[in-house]
Amino acid sequence: MRRFLKIAGVTIAVLVLAIGGALAALALFDWNHARGWISKKVHERTGRELTIAGNLEVHPFSLHPRVRAEQVRFENSDWGERRPMLEAKTVDFTFGLLRLLFEGQLVVPQAALDTAEVLLQREQDGRRNWILKPPDQTDEGRSPEILALVVNNGRLRVKDRISDTDVNLVLQSRPAEQVYTIDLSADGRVRGVPLKVKGASGGLLSVADEQTPYPIRLAGTLGDAHATAEGTLTGLAGMQTVDVKMTLSGGNLAPLGDTLKISLPHTKPYKLSGTLERRGPLWTFRQFRGSVGKSDLSGDFSVNTAGERSLLTAQLHSKSLDIADIGGFIGVRPGEAGQASSGGKILPDHPINMDKLRRIDASVKLVAARFQNQRLPLDNLNATLRLMDGMYRLEPVVFGVAGGSVNSVVTVDARSPRLSADVNTTFRKLHLNKLFPVTDKLDESIGAVDGRLKLAGTGNSPAALLGSSNGRIDMYSGGGQVSNLLMEYAGVDLAEIFKFKVRGDKQIKLRCAVASFNVKDGLASSEALVVDTEDTVIGGTGALNLREETINLTLTPLPKDMSPLALRGPLHVTGSFAHPAINLEKKALVRKIGAAVLLGLINPLAAIIPLVETGPGKDAPCAGLVASVEAAAKGQKVARSGH
Repeated sequence: MRRFLKIAGVTIAVLVLAIGGALAALALFDWNHARGWISKKVHERTGRELTIAGNLEVHPFSLHPRVRAEQVRFENSDWGERRPMLEAKTVDFTFGLLRLLFEGQLVVPQAALDTAEVLLQREQDGRRNWILKPPDQTDEGRSPEILALVVNNGRLRVKDRISDTDVNLVLQSRPAEQVYTIDLSADGRVRGVPLKVKGASGGLLSVADEQTPYPIRLAGTLGDAHATAEGTLTGLAGMQTVDVKMTLSGGNLAPLGDTLKISLPHTKPYKLSGTLERRGPLWTFRQFRGSVGKSDLSGDFSVNTAGERSLLTAQLHSKSLDIADIGGFIGVRPGEAGQASSGGKILPDHPINMDKLRRIDASVKLVAARFQNQRLPLDNLNATLRLMDGMYRLEPVVFGVAGGSVNSVVTVDARSPRLSADVNTTFRKLHLNKLFPVTDKLDESIGAVDGRLKLAGTGNSPAALLGSSNGRIDMYSGGGQVSNLLMEYAGVDLAEIFKFKVRGDKQIKLRCAVASFNVKDGLASSEALVVDTEDTVIGGTGALNLREETINLTLTPLPKDMSPLALRGPLHVTGSFAHPAINLEKKALVRKIGAAVLLGLINPLAAIIPLVETGPGKDAPCAGLVASVEAAAKGQKVARSGH
């Protein structure tokens, strides 16, 4: 709009300069006879053709002479589009004669354009069609000063090849209004993104004012983002100061940030309202409220564009936050965080956006009363994210899960072609019945697990990072209760299962449970795997392959009591993380059942002899096992006590 004024002013200026020196002598002259002479003088000064096809009137006897020209056409640059740069039904203005004669400055107290069209172009090489000067002149001169401009049916087209912008604006003055004196609408594209806007603004005379707040009231779309805005802009050309109440909605914030030249994360569909402020390079979306995906979100959000990389700062709050909605803050697409990867695996293998992590610096604090995903009920999230020069750090991340708590410190180095990450997580009092809510028997169990996970890996996706990781995974429970029926299922004690089905289940004492794995190149090998109750002790060995997401564990239940009917034998846990399978060792069962069949041929009572379990299981050394795992989790070595 400011350029619209400049073109209008320059056009008026060339008309004044062409006729200003002969006002007194030509007071009674029919100015229509001078149209050709005026066109020649304009061409000499600008290199452009000016045509006045209609009536030309000059009223010279005033310190503010008035000029009115009809059917005015001012040609475009020879390299521009083959259409006028300015074309108007009428151009009507007054100018200050004394300022022009003694200072060489054109001041226009009043001007009016009727049915005017202006074309502004900038080429890829930087050429601009509003630079008006003869070929041998480099000084653009002093711009005219327009104090009041009224436009009736004004049209402005802006074509900028450098920024891939092509916008058509329609301007209509509303002189009777006190605040919003211009109706405007715009459509086209800005930086390659479709734009459509309608609204109102302050008068055109205020456009060039760098000190007075300029009022706007707009509603429209930029790409898939829909916005409404009402407030003021100071220094409209550069928008150095912005105070606008606005609403914003769309499918993803990141494309909007690219258009505005500020870095914003990828998000799910959003709807936000707040106050947009700008003070120089600092943009702030203050006291906003709304939703992103399934999550509610509020707080303050700012972007500082002063440095080499933008600095994003935020204080965010949520009553209910879905983990799938915040993937953009860690450089992945919205919804990818926590989603299963391809090929039936559960660890996300979508590449993390390295450029996003390197492009901006950030300091974000996020507090959520409830933090959820598709698999686990999480709550009380408190996370602080810091991203500086490609170093990404979450410290700390604290949240509740399964009735307990998890505290993590995550460091990611994105400065190299491959990400490297360190994860140090401590968890306390995780309840199995809440951690695995789909398992009915665990729903009936009571117990809590503590532990620590320390892993370091490289790769450009969560799956690759874990698949290459080294470190430890340690979990233990020092006591509690567990379903007796669950233990009998584990040992396939047919008699006990029948008894509990008839009489009902009961809880038995859990003395300890320990699972300790050493992780090397993505292979987690068991160092200790024990579940000890007052009824049964289960020992195990095996490994978890984090790279292939497969399980290969052998669990051997040993009863502490005698049972007349048991098929106890090693249990094999195999398959994938997504689809694990539990099977009894077939050879052991064949030996037991085969012997029973042979004896049954001799004496039916003898058939139960191979199935009688004499109870060789003993108490596990719980104190020593738990102490050993705690020490290993802390990086210490403690000799395990025997039993």
